[in-house]
Amino acid sequence: MSSALDMSLDDIIKNNKKSAAGGRGRGRGSGTGPARRVPNRSANRSAPYSFGKAPDSAWQHDIYAAQMGGFPAPAARASSIETGTKLYISNLEYGVSNEDIKELFSEVGDLKRYSINYDRSGRSKGTAEVVFSRQADALAAVKRYNNVLLDGKPMQIEIIGINIPTPAAVP
Repeated sequence: MSSALDMSLDDIIKNNKKSAAGGRGRGRGSGTGPARRVPNRSANRSAPYSFGKAPDSAWQHDIYAAQMGGFPAPAARASSIETGTKLYISNLEYGVSNEDIKELFSEVGDLKRYSINYDRSGRSKGTAEVVFSRQADALAAVKRYNNVLLDGKPMQIEIIGINIPTPAAVP
């Protein structure tokens, strides 16, 4: 065989194709890149998938673990259903704080809970919820403060959860 320098380019390509067909490590011969050696993975398996053994004990969610300081068990939560009358206050000035709500509505009666509603970025939504211990106190708060100005805006107060019409504010 003559050296590659003495051969034409067509002859070199023809010789390379002949020698490649002899099996120089290109796998199946189709495709570019290095040949892959795939070991026989199924030789050591008795089944295509291995199944784990199921645990002997029943699964229990850790959210109810009292020793971890988590939430109370569902049975304890069912007995602590909130009683009282809830008021939904809307059209609040955005600068009104929880302390303002507490100060204003605690004059009427005993508050169980009060909170301003905030959006995801921490800005006030202009609404609040107040829960009174007694329904009579909630009705008195509605009579006293519905459509009354707080920081320049009239509060809109609704009673949530009972079918009592909202009384109009006394001028």
